[in-house]
Amino acid sequence: MAAAQKKDVEVYHEQHEDGSLKIYARNNTEVLQSVQIEATFKGMESSDKLPILKTVPPGESIYYFSLKPVKNAYSYNYQFTYIKGDVTAVHNDDVVYYLPYSQGQSFIVDQGYNETPTHMDQFALDFHMDEGTEISAIRDGIVFEVVENNNKGCPRQDCSKFNNYVLVLHEDGSIADYSHLEKNGALVEVGDIISAGDPIGISGSTGYASGPHLHLEVYVMRFTGQQSVKAEYYLDKNTVGIPKSGKKYTQEMD
Repeated sequence: MAAAQKKDVEVYHEQHEDGSLKIYARNNTEVLQSVQIEATFKGMESSDKLPILKTVPPGESIYYFSLKPVKNAYSYNYQFTYIKGDVTAVHNDDVVYYLPYSQGQSFIVDQGYNETPTHMDQFALDFHMDEGTEISAIRDGIVFEVVENNNKGCPRQDCSKFNNYVLVLHEDGSIADYSHLEKNGALVEVGDIISAGDPIGISGSTGYASGPHLHLEVYVMRFTGQQSVKAEYYLDKNTVGIPKSGKKYTQEMD
């Protein structure tokens, strides 16, 4: 019989001789998870006000709260919600990002912030890149997630599941998404510490893509999903701003 597969996040308790329960959350994944726990109970009291939200590091368990019986008859039940990333993250708007390619290279922006057909209500950029172009990190961080096993792309939403990408977690909890990489196109692994300008991937056209390009987005996570950040970039050594569609930008930062 096959062993039961572990869930990404598990909430469990330890019971003590006095009947009290200590509630924990365990993260069985390789990425940070935000976990919120709520409880309903009768004949017991909680050590803390509920619900409680905490971030749980990869592979770790975190204590949340205790329930203690105050009557002979008691009952309890707990529920939890989780999502990868830090839902309490606040982007540092003073940060200026590098362009996502090597010094001296130039690329055109095909689609900018809040533009049709696919960036409505999204602060994302599409850089026109031939397949096989080396992609560089736009900011220091830690590699958060890597998918690189897909080899299919098409201009339909149902191809989104075939996207190859690298996610990088920044110091402020925001995440940079580098999408549509070629198969086996990640040059980094989960947990790698990287600096702005480091090579991290090879561009392609996997996933929901009408052709070769790099989709780039900075966001913070919320329980409702991704919340885009209106990131600014070094457009050249002396200019900070937001890349515009139809314009070509040269990476001039060292």
